[in-house]
Amino acid sequence: MEWLAIIMLATMIVGIFVGIPVSFTLIFLALAFGVFGLGGLPAFNLTYYNLLGGLSDEILMSIPMFIFMGYICERAGLIDGLFDSLKRLLHRVPGSLYYVVILLSVLVSLATGVVGAAVTLLGIMAAPSMMKQGYDPKLSAGVIAGGGSLIMIPPAIPLIVMAPTMNVNIIDLYAASLIPGIMIAGMYVLYCVYNVYRTPSVAPVVIEDPIDFALIRRVILDCIPLATLITCVLGSMLFGLATSTEAGSFGAFGALTLATFYGKISLSKMHEALMKTVDTSAVIMLLAIASTIFGAVFTALGGDKIIVAALTELPIPGWAIVGAILVLCHLLGWPFEWPVVVLVFLPIFLPILVQNGVDLIWFGAALGIVLQTAYLTPPVALTSYYLKKVVPSWDLRMIFQAMLPFMWIQVLAVVILFLIPGIATWLPTYLKTAKTEQIHNNTQEVDFLRQLEFSINKK
Repeated sequence: MEWLAIIMLATMIVGIFVGIPVSFTLIFLALAFGVFGLGGLPAFNLTYYNLLGGLSDEILMSIPMFIFMGYICERAGLIDGLFDSLKRLLHRVPGSLYYVVILLSVLVSLATGVVGAAVTLLGIMAAPSMMKQGYDPKLSAGVIAGGGSLIMIPPAIPLIVMAPTMNVNIIDLYAASLIPGIMIAGMYVLYCVYNVYRTPSVAPVVIEDPIDFALIRRVILDCIPLATLITCVLGSMLFGLATSTEAGSFGAFGALTLATFYGKISLSKMHEALMKTVDTSAVIMLLAIASTIFGAVFTALGGDKIIVAALTELPIPGWAIVGAILVLCHLLGWPFEWPVVVLVFLPIFLPILVQNGVDLIWFGAALGIVLQTAYLTPPVALTSYYLKKVVPSWDLRMIFQAMLPFMWIQVLAVVILFLIPGIATWLPTYLKTAKTEQIHNNTQEVDFLRQLEFSINKK
C-alpha cells in the first residue's frame, strides 16, 4: 500500500498547485485513497476519530481569541497613536523612524501574528511619514517588509498551530521562539544603525516640536496600557499562570477594553474585527482538521515509512538532514502559506526528526524563522505585494531589492541557531527548572505542615 501513499502525496501537491482549495483537496484525497487502500469502514472510522480529535484540541481554541485581539488592535488604531507618540519623542535621533517601525513591528507581531495585517498596518502608518521626512525609500521598504514578517514572536498564531502538530508543549514553543525573535529584531536595528552611520542621507533629521511634559504623558498613555496587556498575556503563559486559551481570552477582552477606554471602537469596527476573526479562524481550523485526516490516512498507508527510510539512508549526517528539511520547508513557503507547510508537510517530516533525535522545541523555533524568511524571498515574496498595495508609489522591483538584506539577516539567524542552539532552548529549560524547583519547595512545605500537625495532635 506504500505506493498508494506516494501517489496520494503527489496528487495532493498537483491539486494545490492547480488551484483547488487545499482543505477540500486533502479531505477528498484522504477519503478516496483511504477507501481504496484500507476499505470503506476503516477509512471512515479513521476520518471520524481524527475529526473528533481535531475539534477537541484545547490549544486550537485559543486561535480565535488571539486573532480577535490582533484585529481589535488593528481596527481600533491602538498602534497608530503609539507610532505618532514615539515618532515625536525620538525625532532628534538619526534614523528614528526605522527604529520605531522595528519596535512597533514586534508589538504588532505580539498582537496579530498575521503577515498581511502587519505589513499593511505598518505600511499605512509609517510609509507616509518616511516619505515626508525624506527617508531612503529602499531602506524604508525593507524595514517595513522585514518588520511585518516577524510573525513568530509569541503569542504567534503559527506557533499555536505548530505545537499540537509536533505534539509539544505550546508554552515551551513560545519560550523557544521569544529570544530568537527579539534577536532578529535587534539584528534589524544594527543593520539600520550601520546604514545610517555610513550614509546619513538615508535618514535626514527633522526637528519638530520640543519634548515637553504633554508629549511624555501622551507616550506613557499610548505605550503603557498596550505593553502591559501584551506582557500580561505572554507572561501568564510563560510562567504557567494561564493556559494559551485563557491568556487569549484575557488578551481579547483586554484589547476590547482598551479600545473602548480610548473611544476608538465602534459597531462597524467591531463588526469588521469579528468577521475577519471568523474568516481567518475558519480557514485555519478547517485546514487543521483536513490535514489531520490526510496525515492519518497517509500514515496508515505506510507513506511515512517510505519517506523516513529514503532520507535516513542518505549518506549525510543528521544535521544535514535537518538542514535539508528546513530548506525544503522554505521552498514550500514560496507557493504556500504557512498553514499548509505546518499542517500538511511538517507531519510528513516529523518521524525523520524524531528518528534523528532532534529537539522538536528547537526545531519549532528554527522552522518559525524559515517560514518568516519565505515571505521575503523572491520570486514570490508575498510581503512585497502587501506593501505595494498600500504604498503604490514604491516600485515593486525596488521593494524586492529592499527585502533581500532582511531576508539574509533571517537566514543568518537560522545559522546562529544551528551553531548556538541554546538561544532557543535556554528559556524553556530555565522555566521548566524553575517550575520543578517551585513544585519541590511546595512539596517540602506541605510535608513540614503535615509533620507539624501530626506533632500537635500527638501532644
